[in-house]
Amino acid sequence: MPIFRIGDKLHYYAHVPKCGGSSVEAYLRTRFGSLAFLNTRYLDLPEDSRWTRSSPQHVALADLHRLVPADWIASSFAVVRHPVKRLVSAFQFQVEVEGTVAALWSIDEWFDDWLKCAGAEPFRYDNHLRPQSEIVPEGATIFRLEDGLDALVPHLDTLAGNSEGPRRIAAENVRKKAMGPDASRLKPSPETLARIGVYYAEDFRRFGYGLQEGATAEKPTPPRSLIGRLTDTFGGKRA
Repeated sequence: MPIFRIGDKLHYYAHVPKCGGSSVEAYLRTRFGSLAFLNTRYLDLPEDSRWTRSSPQHVALADLHRLVPADWIASSFAVVRHPVKRLVSAFQFQVEVEGTVAALWSIDEWFDDWLKCAGAEPFRYDNHLRPQSEIVPEGATIFRLEDGLDALVPHLDTLAGNSEGPRRIAAENVRKKAMGPDASRLKPSPETLARIGVYYAEDFRRFGYGLQEGATAEKPTPPRSLIGRLTDTFGGKRA
């Protein structure tokens, strides 16, 4: 939940994990100075020394409203991403950086495990799997990662009333991925795609994405009967 100041007004960047957040935060610091509610070393702290259940920049909207009055914030914006692509990115991060994924698990097994534990452990993975719609305020200006981060610059020019900042948003935290984009572990099965469609249904609806738009499964569309069964299983809600 980085908050930045322009003149005497506070503005909120709703940082959705795995949507280029480190790059956006670096740009905001360069252009506007210090950011509030940002701790890039949060996960380095021993768990019993953390004062929050997630890093402050990944806060859910309901938790934000418990800390900061909504009328303090002059405007808000967010960068969102296709839910399937975001999930794949989160899986790669947990495998290659955090080392939290069981050996040789596929994304299907990992997401199945998440659905089983999400209700009891909603802050697991530092909100990386939390639906975007639970992080982004209603009325926020929305940008899609697929359109490139530089699309934010004119918006920030408007907020600042000038175009004095850098004209590009440089990539941060770029790393060499151990798994190639065609690795079989990264391909959600048709069944998993259907479950993603149910779990992230509000993200697909609110941000205008289609389920198959970013899918990496071999079959183009999960069977309608399967989606119906999963909807019955989850009651049309997140597990």
